[in-house]
Formats: sequence, C-alpha cells, structure tokens
Amino acid sequence: MRAASLLALVAATVAAFAGVLRNRWILFDDPDYLFDNAHINSGLTLDGLRWIMRSPHGGNFHPLTSVLYMLDAQLFGSSPAAHHGVCLALHALAAVLLVLALARMTGAWWTSLLVGGLFALHPLRVESVAWASELKDVLSGCFFMLTLWTYAWWAERPGRGRGSLVGLSLALGLASKPMLVTLPGVLVLLDVWPLGRWRALPGAAARPGLVRAPARDLRGLVAEKWPLLALVVAFAALTFQVQRAAGAVVDTAHLPWPVRILNAAYAAWQYVALSFRPHALVPFHLLDPAVALARGPAAAVAVAALTALAAWQFRRRPWIGVGWAWFLGTLVPVIGLVQVGMQGWADRYTYLTTIGLAIALAWTLDALWPRTRAALGLAAGLAVLVLAALGAATARQVAHWKDNRTLFTYTLAREPANLMANYCLGTELLNAGRYADAIARFRTVLAVNPAYGDTHANLGIALAALGRTPEALAEFEQAIRLKDRANVRHNYARALMKLGRTDEAIAQYEAALRLDPDHAASLAELGAALALRGRLAEAEAVLRRAVAQPRAGAEVRRMLAVTLTREGRVEDAVTQYAAILRDAPDDLDALNNIAWIRATHADAAHRDGAEAVRCAERAVAASRAQPVAVLYSTLAAAYAEERRFPDAVRAGERAVALARAERDSGGAARYGEQLAGYRAGRPFHFA
Repeated sequence: MRAASLLALVAATVAAFAGVLRNRWILFDDPDYLFDNAHINSGLTLDGLRWIMRSPHGGNFHPLTSVLYMLDAQLFGSSPAAHHGVCLALHALAAVLLVLALARMTGAWWTSLLVGGLFALHPLRVESVAWASELKDVLSGCFFMLTLWTYAWWAERPGRGRGSLVGLSLALGLASKPMLVTLPGVLVLLDVWPLGRWRALPGAAARPGLVRAPARDLRGLVAEKWPLLALVVAFAALTFQVQRAAGAVVDTAHLPWPVRILNAAYAAWQYVALSFRPHALVPFHLLDPAVALARGPAAAVAVAALTALAAWQFRRRPWIGVGWAWFLGTLVPVIGLVQVGMQGWADRYTYLTTIGLAIALAWTLDALWPRTRAALGLAAGLAVLVLAALGAATARQVAHWKDNRTLFTYTLAREPANLMANYCLGTELLNAGRYADAIARFRTVLAVNPAYGDTHANLGIALAALGRTPEALAEFEQAIRLKDRANVRHNYARALMKLGRTDEAIAQYEAALRLDPDHAASLAELGAALALRGRLAEAEAVLRRAVAQPRAGAEVRRMLAVTLTREGRVEDAVTQYAAILRDAPDDLDALNNIAWIRATHADAAHRDGAEAVRCAERAVAASRAQPVAVLYSTLAAAYAEERRFPDAVRAGERAVALARAERDSGGAARYGEQLAGYRAGRPFHFA
C-alpha cells in the first residue's frame, strides 16, 4: 500500500508538471547558466571543472549543480526538454524522500504523504521546476530530504558511520545550493518534535522508544552538530564572497535596514498568503521600498501574531511551533536581510520553506480530525480533491512557462511595470529582429531603473542593428560604466568596426579578452580586425586561440586559413581547410580553396593536380542544384594542372557563362582570360 501511494504521488507530480517537457529556454538566467555558456555546453570536461572552481556560475557558487548542468549537456546536448525532464525527475524524487523522512520520524504515513503531496503539487513549485536555471532548487531539495532521512536513521542508532552520511548529504546539498545553510537548524527543530530529544519538552516524540539518540538541553542539541555547523559556516562565507565579487550583494547605503526588515516581513507574509491562495504567480517581484514601507508594518504584525499563536500552542501541539520555526528559519538566507539581486520576494524561495507550514497544517488536522471510519474516509476524499485542485493549478501555471513571449506577456498582464518581464520581452523581440519594439521595451525599463541588468547593452545592440551606431556607442559606454563585462566590450567593438574605427575596436576586443580570456567571439573578431590592419602574425596567434575554444566554428578556422595564406604558409592553410572538411565534407569554400591552391600556386611544391581535381569535382557535385561560376573556374584550373585541357576548356566555358548569368562582368573577364590559356594548352599559375 505504501509503495502504491508513493507511485501515485510520483504519477500525480509528473502529470501536473508534464508540460515542462514542451517548454523552451527562458531569457532570464538560462543564457548564463545554460545555452549561452560555452563551459557548460562543452559537457563534462577537465577545463570545465577547473572553471567551476574558479568562477561564479551565474553569480553563485554551486559546483555540484554546475557539474550536473555539464553532464546534462554531455548526454542531451542543448535540448531544453531533456533539461526540464531532469528537473521534473529530481522534484518527484524530492517529494518521495520527504515522505519517507517524515514517516520514518513520525510513523504517520498518511499525514507524511499529505505533506509530500502539498509540497510536490503546489503551484509555488512551478518556478523551481519549470525554470531550467533553478535546477539548483530541485537538486538541493533532494539532498535536503535525504539529510532529513539519514538524520532520522542516525537518531534511531547513533554512530560515526551514520553521522558521516548525514554530513555527506548536507555537504552535497550545500554544493547544490548554499540555501541549505539553515538545515542544521531544521535538524534541531526535528530533535524537539517529532524525535523528542529536547529535555524541556518530554513526551513530544511521535514514536516513543524508537529514538536512541540521547535527550539533551537546547545547547547540547546545537553543540552536537558542530561538524554540520562548520560545513555551513564555510559554505556561507564562500557564497557571500562569490556573490559580492559578482556584484550581486546590495549594500546598506542603497537599501537601508528599515526597508530590508519591513520587506522581509512583507515577503514572509506573502509566502504564507500564497501558500493558501496561490494566484498571480509571476517570475520576478522587484523590491519596491515604497511598498515595503507601506505594507511591511501590517505584515510584521501578522507574522508576530502567528508566532505568538505557535508559542501559545507549543506544549500541546509542538508541530505548529516546529513548522512555523522551520518556515521562518529557512527563509533567513533569502528573506533580504542580506540582499542579493533586486527581487523583493520570489516563488522559488518557497521550495523548502513552506514544508514547515504544510507540517503544521497536516499534523494539526490529524490531531483534530475525528477517528471514525466515515470521518477518515471523508478526510481522504478531501485530501485527494485538494491535491487534485493544486495539481490542476500547477499544470495551468506550467503552461505560462511555455516560452519567453508566453511567460512575459502573461506577467505583464498582471504586473505591467514588471521590469524583468519588460526586459526579457524586449530581449525576445531583439532576438526576433523586431528592433524598434525591443527599443521601446528597453526604454520602459530604463525609465524606472537606469541601472537594470543588461538593458543598456541590449539597447545598444538594437540601436546598432538599426544603423543608429553613435547612439549604440553611448549605450555600450553606459553599460560598461555600470558593470564592465566581456560581452558589452565585444558589442562595443563591433559597433566601432561598423564606423571603420578599427584600431579603437581592436582595443575594445582586447579589453573584452582581459575580462574573459576565453571569449570566443572576441577572439575570432579580434583576429579578423588585426588581419584587416595587416598585423598578420598577431592575427594568427589570436585565431589559433579561437580555434582551440570548445566547439569553435568553421568560420574561425576559415579566417585562420585565410590569414595563413596571406602569410604565405599555404600548407598550414590547407590543414585548416581540411579540418573544416572533416566536420563538413561538402563545405564549398574549403573544397574550392584547397583545389585553387593545389592547382594555381606559383610554387610547384604546393601544387597537386590530382588533389585539386578531387576537391574541385566534389565542390561542383555538391553545388549542382545551384551552379556557381567560381567553382567551375577552379575546376577548369584543376583540369589544366592535370593537363586535361579539353575538360579545362569545357569547365572554363561553363564558368564564363555562369558569371555572365550572375551579372559578374569582372569575373567573366577573368575566367575568359584563363580560358584562353587553357585553349592554348597552358595551365593557370600565379606569378
């Protein structure tokens, strides 16, 4: 029966969240975390592991999550469905582990199952499951629940081995998301109830006689967890340093303590209210000091009243106090007292915190509900109805995360001034080539917050695309003043190249590479700019670095090959063209250039008529559906090098005819001159 009920929970969770498998990437965080991150997209590599340990991934330190992102990319490539499927599977696993942990501690299977269902199916979970960047929520959630289970196992029979597993599970959870720093505190709460290890509250254990860990006073319960606390302190310090270095921590000069405290109270009350009436769930709620000051005092009174109620009921119903303390305590890292980012509150922050509310509610109902068969049958029916309603609401909420346009249009319909939605919708319009509409969205954001995210940088890209390059330069300069980043320097350099200011562009590309030495696009374009200025040796060095980047494209190799040819190093150039052909055997440019070098080079040591013919014939064959004059010109030169002059004449005539059809008079004239030589029995070689 228990196994069947767990299978039913998993099935209900999958049914509620199945829509995530059809969802696309989201333009908030997903680019940095996933699809625009070359380190992640390269899969699980040694270089990638080094990068994880030395660089903040998305402004955070969660190495185990980053490794799982890499593993997902290794196994599934860039498919969003696969990444979403992993998140869903981990969420279902977290729900199962929660039920098993609570049941092990309390012996109350059906009450534990209700808590697991409320956790798994609530619409507040959607942000954590449907947003691929929040893999850290569901992964850390699994280790959170596993830590609860291993702790209950340890409490039944304390020992070093079992205690080590508790520490290992916590460490893995912290490496998934540092929000688990409050987990030792949760374990102390569970010592109080249901494990009954607090001497000041005798008889609080739900399963007397099962727990063999000694009862202690509160100080002893905390002190025995010193290894866990040491882990927590280390991760907390490291995370704070990483987030501060990434510029994510807001100082008190910009956000004073009264605003932080009142916003914390308002956020906590919002989480309580949304737990009982989930509505208007959107992906970002900007911290508004005016709202915090206006609504925070009433929220603080409400939170204080609930705290007083939990304290009043503590001896009779300790689970209420434990659940409420769980809720408030686990909120501490994300409640805004140490403000990270610009959000006032977020649905995803409830992933672990509102379990405490579910425990308080479920065990209170269990204590108050009549024990007759009819009453218990009614309770089961009501529980199924509530969970079904939550699952249906979750499925509707998942559908809003289908793609960027759907999500942010939905968000703006509820919060027209939502900065994140305006910014992301503007970015979506930018990517779709609707530059004027994108500019309007970005202007809306900057009118409210002139320093919001990448808005200046993206506005610059849109302006440059419309040819308004001087305005674009001003936006890039402002973006650099706010936060100097490689991508912004890169786009600034591109705009300078459009204006013909090549030397200034080179300086900006070099600045981008000082910020990110592996910035592939800057390496490639810097190489092209240096070659344009005739600085061929420098261009070659930079382009070789670009080619060494993970998943370097064919165009980078092509630029390197052209540079090497200009340097007179044609064999090295041929090697690069050959590398292109290994990945794309019908690449016309690579085939044509190898054939041209082998057929026409002034130095006989570099000529090879047979190879020239092979490559030229492959190029012509690959382009038969749409013949190209230059390919027939090269084929003619290749035949001539092999002394197959009748074939050379026919190919040359075809080249001239195609050039005329293409209205390329210059090409027709050149091919005609070469054709005259073939008719006279002379191959074409450069002097």
